[in-house]
Amino acid sequence: MRKLILCLLMCVILAIPSIAAESAQSAKAPQTTAQVWVNGKPVTLSKPAYAENKTIVVPLDEVAKALGAKVTWGTSGASRDTATIVRGDRSAKLTIGSASLNAGGRTVKLETAPRRSGSVVFVPVRALSEALGTVVAWDGARRIVRIDDPVELPAVGTYKKLRELIENANARGNLYGRDDGITIAQEEKVNAVPAAAPMEESLSGSVEAADYSRTNVQVEGVDEADWAKTDGRFVYQISGSRVFIADVTDPRAPKLAATLEYGAEEQFAPLELYVDGSRLIVIGQNRVFFPVPLHSEGAAAKSAVPSSGKDKMAIIAPPAASRSAVKTKIYELGGSGVPKLVRETTLEGDYVSSRKIDGALYLVTNKGYFYPANYETSEDYEPWYGDTGKSSELKKLPLERVRYFPDSPDATTMLVGALDLDSPGREMQVSAYLGSGQTIYASAKHLYVAISEYVPNGEGFREQTRVHKFRLDGGSIVYTGEGTVPGTVLNQYSMDEHNGYFRIATTKGNVWGTGEDRASNNLYVLDESMKTAGKLEKLAPGERIYSARFLGGRAYMVTFRNVDPLFAIDLRNPAKPAVLGQLKIPGYSDYLHPYDDNHIIGFGKDTEVQSVKGSGMEEPTAFYQGLKMALFDVSDVSHPKEKFKEIIGDRGTGSELLGNPKALLFSKSKNLLAFPVELMEIPNKTSGDGTNDITEYGEFVYQGAYVYRVDLNEGFKLRGRITHLSNDDLLKSGQYDYDYAKSVRRILYAGDTLFTLSDSLLKANDMGTLAERGKLTYPEPPASEHIEIDPTMPMPIVR
Repeated sequence: MRKLILCLLMCVILAIPSIAAESAQSAKAPQTTAQVWVNGKPVTLSKPAYAENKTIVVPLDEVAKALGAKVTWGTSGASRDTATIVRGDRSAKLTIGSASLNAGGRTVKLETAPRRSGSVVFVPVRALSEALGTVVAWDGARRIVRIDDPVELPAVGTYKKLRELIENANARGNLYGRDDGITIAQEEKVNAVPAAAPMEESLSGSVEAADYSRTNVQVEGVDEADWAKTDGRFVYQISGSRVFIADVTDPRAPKLAATLEYGAEEQFAPLELYVDGSRLIVIGQNRVFFPVPLHSEGAAAKSAVPSSGKDKMAIIAPPAASRSAVKTKIYELGGSGVPKLVRETTLEGDYVSSRKIDGALYLVTNKGYFYPANYETSEDYEPWYGDTGKSSELKKLPLERVRYFPDSPDATTMLVGALDLDSPGREMQVSAYLGSGQTIYASAKHLYVAISEYVPNGEGFREQTRVHKFRLDGGSIVYTGEGTVPGTVLNQYSMDEHNGYFRIATTKGNVWGTGEDRASNNLYVLDESMKTAGKLEKLAPGERIYSARFLGGRAYMVTFRNVDPLFAIDLRNPAKPAVLGQLKIPGYSDYLHPYDDNHIIGFGKDTEVQSVKGSGMEEPTAFYQGLKMALFDVSDVSHPKEKFKEIIGDRGTGSELLGNPKALLFSKSKNLLAFPVELMEIPNKTSGDGTNDITEYGEFVYQGAYVYRVDLNEGFKLRGRITHLSNDDLLKSGQYDYDYAKSVRRILYAGDTLFTLSDSLLKANDMGTLAERGKLTYPEPPASEHIEIDPTMPMPIVR
């Protein structure tokens, strides 16, 4: 036995060198090799491209040559390890061993550092190629890295072409919204219970600068503008035509640090704002005025420019001489909280959405429908824009720079303004696309624009969604392609990007339809080239999507007609999405929020189902009731469970949260959940025969913040409520209305203090006990507080 053991030991000892050598060799050997294609042609490589840290690295010299780029290395010392790659007007600089790349003055972080392997230098292909202005896509099925020059959308170019495109869009019928006949309305009503007795404060009230709430956004690292924000020291919020900046460093005595007044004469209505360490950005609707030659039958062109002189009557610019625009005001923040205006941008159109990623801001607007019959030149159409960082004058975007989405059914124009906030001298980059921007989703790297279309299909129409993809390039955008899927999307949460794949959930058909027209729900996975890589179709026939949420390798989808199926969907294999499990319960969720990897919180409405006599309805119908929260357990993903639920109020109870997730305050580490509620209650809920009338609406009784403790052991525990309405306000309220200026819209925290915000005041409450610490009543608005953007108002003319 001893001889056998000694023999085995000797064999192991002798094998160690070969095992070590094999391990070393295997560590150097590429795990995954890939081909490289440039502009549709394969590139011959002396050494194969391979994956390192989930990043494809390629031989620099051969790929640069295929791209038509020139590589120059330093000549002495440490510079010998630094290469400059130039392609056209683009350049990039990288250094062996450094996990960063300099492109056009910007520093780009690399997933893996460039390195030498013998005489060959390997570099991350995506970062380098995109820095040189190309579009990179990974074809996972064929293991090909495709590098292509951007394919520009066609330009409008001429006024004749513009008229033709608009006429074609009209012929396609323009867009119409989905109408399923389901009227499960989201009334936004709520109110209050008598205030709790004062309690002892649990903590000191000090504010730690780093401990404060952020806006509830869809994608981590992609900030979204909101009605109010905090940086831990100050609270910034919009109130009518003003922006209030409140110093909350002492919660017992919050004070007004500054007020930004936008009077009626400025014609600026603030909508949303951003705050970072050094900047306040206020986005609002505005109007630009300019001379427009008007044309009519038998009449010569007349200028809309006001005339001057004692013997002449001033001509006020008619409505046609003004256009809706979005103005962005960028302020520099100092320690006092008093902002200094340093830059303004103007982008024609109505505000659609925006995103802020590090030091880059992206704005999306829709320029309203243009009526060619009223105008005769391209100048009547060309979009206006401006950036005071470069010039105080507004400019027009010529038709040669306006692109169009082919076959779009919409004759409005989407404008995207891309702004490098860290480079004040770099002018806002403006792109325009005839064809509208409807639903916007943005990841850290891409902007997706979803447009619903109704395509002729025999005697009827086929619903589809066309998605246009743009790369966000540090203060500019690059169009990279489009894809099309059946059905229409609900909102931005129906879209997502993960590991290079784009996922989208749609509803096709009508819930009251039959046969091919009957509603069904679908999920599609598109690759980087926007080609369908996988799909899951015909979920919940006869229902439609009420909410969707993508979380890594899973998706959660709520459909509804009479009951609420929650679907858990496996997306780990993009080519084969699959249902993992589903849960059917009463009610529905308008918004799904992750609690952790195995639990989801749904916010929506409870429902009851019955047939209504004399209504003509031949089948049971769902009627929404009070607001519902549910904590779903998906630990066993094949059998999701509703672990806890909470019903608030009766029919008519609502919350801004149901339509705007930014109204939610959630902190898992603090077991904190809070949101505004408008409470409706039925005084005599039970009728004489002992039954409830499920169609009856409640009456207004309370509005304010509901503050919950939430955990996996006890679920939702209401800790208290905070209202801005006094007892006198409640007595004066009507059956359905109250003083909306005191309606709590946001709940924020800084340190150990909760702050509730309404148009009228800011209230500070101890986070532990909810006892009131202090409050700040905002100044009364001026008589002209509500700004109506008046198109006939005389304004300075833009020349």
